[in-house]
Amino acid sequence: MTVNYRRATESDIPGAAEIFLVSVADMYARTGIKSPPPERSIVELNYTHVFRTGIFYVAEVDGQLGTICHAIVRDRIWFLSGFWALPDLQGQRVGGSLLKLVMEEGARAGAQTFFTWSSVDLQAMATYMKMGMMPGYQILTFAGRPVETGNAGESAIDVKPLSLSTAIAVDGRVRETGREVDHRFWLEEAGAQGREISRDGRAFGYFYFNKGTIGPAAWTNDEVAEGLLRAALAEASRESGDARLMIPGINHTAIRFALSRGLRLTGFSHLLTSAPFGQMQQYLSSGPSLF
Repeated sequence: MTVNYRRATESDIPGAAEIFLVSVADMYARTGIKSPPPERSIVELNYTHVFRTGIFYVAEVDGQLGTICHAIVRDRIWFLSGFWALPDLQGQRVGGSLLKLVMEEGARAGAQTFFTWSSVDLQAMATYMKMGMMPGYQILTFAGRPVETGNAGESAIDVKPLSLSTAIAVDGRVRETGREVDHRFWLEEAGAQGREISRDGRAFGYFYFNKGTIGPAAWTNDEVAEGLLRAALAEASRESGDARLMIPGINHTAIRFALSRGLRLTGFSHLLTSAPFGQMQQYLSSGPSLF
């Protein structure tokens, strides 16, 4: 094989999305996952945002795109938002070199903590651990049509449209990065709706919802967690009937809440990280592209 590693161009995005869709379909078949693949338009939208605000490399094998690797750096935190190879290139020592390039550029950009949302693919997990990202906890997906359990806790908080300043301030404490560019993306391009929650005029958290999926969401005060989760579930289920949450395994409050509302555990992934960061017990993920 002749392999050429290079920075991606914006014209590579459709091809990169194709590599992702082919590779994820192969992984689902190998591991028995029965989830539908993401819509191509959503993949390309997220990839465009990562390309414009992060690090995006590709590997051409014999003149054709074969492997992609991309990450975002927000303050001191590097997140691997995509690492995929066509099935016949997996295990051929092409991807590891590409990942090393993206990590090295992240370090030059000031990243000190490196983490990823890993699928259940054992080869991928082994690669991440060799690169210094060790198991932290699972990321659990709960989904279904929620059951009603009363309104306790909802009246104690106020819910209103999310302001950019609140999102940045809350994430500064919970995620250790305000990540303004990502909040602008969710609010202005991705079609998500955002809400902030407050009590006595002070904002304590926020959540997004889009087509029934809740996330990201974060809160700085445990006392408002259930009220926020109830409000988010009400908005999401009102929009689509069903609801979906992606919960870091360390967030027991959200896990208990999802189970109490009749949501089913439908899948899991793994968070691997070079060091602990943030307050993930007060956080719901947006998904594997931006976390």
